[in-house]
Amino acid sequence: MTKRSKTSFAGMTMSFLSVIMLSTLLFPGLTMSYTHAASTGGYATTTGSNEAAVTVTTLAELKNAFNAGKHHIVIKGNIYGGAKPLTLTFATTNWNNTTIEGASGGGAVLQNIQLKFSGENLPAGTNIENVVIKNITFYGNIKDLQNLSGADTQPGGIGTNYLGVSFRRTSNILVDHVTMYNISDDLFVISQGSDYATLSNSHFYFTDSWLKMNPNPIWNWVGSNQDLASERLALIIGSNKNDSYTYGGGKLHVTMHHNWFGPNLKGRPLLRGYVHMYDNYFDNSTTPSGNNAQGYSQQQYNAAQIGSGGNIFSENNYFYKTNNSHQIGLDSNGDAYKFYERNNVYNAVTGTSATGAAFPDGTSFPYSYSLDPAANVPNLVQANAGPK
Repeated sequence: MTKRSKTSFAGMTMSFLSVIMLSTLLFPGLTMSYTHAASTGGYATTTGSNEAAVTVTTLAELKNAFNAGKHHIVIKGNIYGGAKPLTLTFATTNWNNTTIEGASGGGAVLQNIQLKFSGENLPAGTNIENVVIKNITFYGNIKDLQNLSGADTQPGGIGTNYLGVSFRRTSNILVDHVTMYNISDDLFVISQGSDYATLSNSHFYFTDSWLKMNPNPIWNWVGSNQDLASERLALIIGSNKNDSYTYGGGKLHVTMHHNWFGPNLKGRPLLRGYVHMYDNYFDNSTTPSGNNAQGYSQQQYNAAQIGSGGNIFSENNYFYKTNNSHQIGLDSNGDAYKFYERNNVYNAVTGTSATGAAFPDGTSFPYSYSLDPAANVPNLVQANAGPK
């Protein structure tokens, strides 16, 4: 089934809206449609870099390519960032039009390495633009993370801010066919006024070795102690209420489709944006339960969380053995949110799931997308998610 959107104002540029308005004035009754040139099935229209690719196989080569400002980097093999996770920070508009991808075959790995696109210090209204990340596995070395303490973590022993990929003040983003696992913060973040992003065909999970790690360090993450083994969090869209679609100026348009969330996730995605998620597989098949050696609960607390200021459209997703499958989790009671759902499948789930309202009549998005039947999603997604 293919859907082609009719006129929709969410996520369109002013220039395109102007064309629609002029056309409807000149041609009464005309129905407009819009398809993204990149055919991502989502908000991203990115083309990434048009530079010649530079292939890197070692950490030194990766650093040299980064320091030289190369905009098209191909990762080949397993590159290890060192015993303390390494962050490569892309902080200026010089990094517009960037592609970082794995070589074909699915063997590209960044171990203990974070890619951080961070436009917070740019002038107001300016974001880093047009970024593609694809075909790479990101993971953390458990032994290295267990050994982090003191000066290796944030002041006060707050856990190290290590993610696979993070986008802050970045727009027009495609993340496709990646895998992220065993990372000490959320695996992935889109925040701080980022916009027009597509996350597709990707896998987010934690291993049994992470779940059962011993020793299991305790860090003071957010004013209270938290053990590392329980930091099994998928992703965040919007860092807080003020960085949300409703309260943050109408940003954070994100599409998530054909992704595999789990197993062994404790919680999240946490969704504060204008998020359309379809044909994703939420997999809690291992159903962690009881307490670990440090006395912390292993049970999943939610599979997908609708946060303050979020407008969430959830369709044709498959939830398997998830606990609190869709959960409303607001920063403060009374915060605004909207949650709509249709044609989701809930199989052997536990806890209480919020029930979304029916999609409003005429709901459409400014891109074309194809829906796979929700019953087919687990097999389709597991066969296709991750690097190829």
